Amino acid sequence: MIVHSPRHKLAASASSRRAFTLIELLVVIAIIAVLIGLLLPAVQRAREAALRTKCSNNLHQIVIACHNYADVNKHFPPAYSTPYPNFDPGWGWAAIILPYVEQDNLFKSAGVGTTLFGGGAIPAQPNNWMQTKLSIYRCPTDIGPDLNPIRLNFAMSNYRAVAGPIAYPVFTPNLDMGGVMWQNSQIRFDQITDGTSNTLLVGECLFDQSVDKRAAIWPGMSGFRDGAVWISDVMWWVDDAAATINGPAPQAFSSRHLGRGAFFAFCDGSVRFFREGTDPSIVKWLAGRNDGVVVTPEF
Repeated sequence: MIVHSPRHKLAASASSRRAFTLIELLVVIAIIAVLIGLLLPAVQRAREAALRTKCSNNLHQIVIACHNYADVNKHFPPAYSTPYPNFDPGWGWAAIILPYVEQDNLFKSAGVGTTLFGGGAIPAQPNNWMQTKLSIYRCPTDIGPDLNPIRLNFAMSNYRAVAGPIAYPVFTPNLDMGGVMWQNSQIRFDQITDGTSNTLLVGECLFDQSVDKRAAIWPGMSGFRDGAVWISDVMWWVDDAAATINGPAPQAFSSRHLGRGAFFAFCDGSVRFFREGTDPSIVKWLAGRNDGVVVTPEF
C-alpha cells in the first residue's frame, strides 16, 4: 500500500493552481485605473477644501488681530507707519499687529515700534527677524519662496491691505485712498460709514515671477527705489486693473485656489471668495469705507 505524505499533497495542490491570464491581468489593471480616476478628483477636492479653509482662517485671524489692535489704540492699524509724511520706509500693518497674532517676541526682537524699519536705510534692508516665515501671512496654495526676491528678500506675504478705490497717477505721502488702511492712517470703526460688512480690509495676492505676480511682504514698506515708492509691499489701491481678480496686472488680487478666484477679508471679520470674472466695479466700491454706494457682491 502506498502512503502519500502531506508534503506530496501540498505539492500536488500547488501545481494544480491556475495562473492569471494576460487578459485577466489587463482587466485588473483597468479596474484599478478606473478606481484611481474616480478617487483622485475627490482627493484633490478634499485637499483644496482644506487649503481654502486654512487661507480663509488666516484672513479671519488677521482681521480679529486688527480689531484687537483697534480696541487698544482706538483705530485700525495703518498700512504702514512712518515718523514723517514722506517716502521713507515704514513698518507694515502685518508687523504692527504681531502681538495680536501670538508673535509678541518677534515684535520686540525686530524692534517694531522702537526702531526705524530697515535701520533707516533707503531702501530698507532685511535682517534675520524680517526674514522670518510666518504661516499666518502665507496662503497654503502659494508655491512661492519664503523670501520675496522681487522685494529685497524680505519675508513673503500673500496678503495685502486694500488701500481704497481712489487711484492717483502720482503717490503723495499720507494719501487717503478712501479705504481703511494707508500710510499713517488712523481710521476708527465709526468712520467706516458704509458698514464693516461692506468694506474690504485685506486681499490675497500670489507670487509667480513667470507672470509678474509680486505678492507682498509682511515686515513693511521698503521705501523709494528704482524710481518708485514701493507701497505695494504692504498695500495697493483698487483700480480696474487690481480689481480684476487674477488679472494680468502685477498687483492684481489673485491666488492659486482651484476655484479660480481670491479671498478678501472684510472689516467685520468675514471672509469671502471672489471668483474670476467678478465685475471690477463691485470690488472697487467695496474697497471704499464711506462712498455711500451699496453693492451686492457676486459670490
